[in-house]
Amino acid sequence: MSFWQILGRLAVSSEGETIQRVSDTTSVSSDGTTYTRMGSTTVGSDGSTFTQMGSFSTDGSTRMGSTATGLGAVFNKQDDW
Repeated sequence: MSFWQILGRLAVSSEGETIQRVSDTTSVSSDGTTYTRMGSTTVGSDGSTFTQMGSFSTDGSTRMGSTATGLGAVFNKQDDW
């Protein structure tokens, strides 16, 4: 599982992948995947789906402040993201 550091509108993984937030609902990954957030659910153009449950995501990841333990938690709604 990758670890993510969230720096404002940019998230960087321990594996070198980046995700740039381009609007309140849309984010774009360095691998070309576009993620769209609809309420508590985020859908990727690659077919992935993540649903936020508090600080946890359905992929088993969690977010604490500006650190996430997996991709799904990167999209968890926070004031700084």
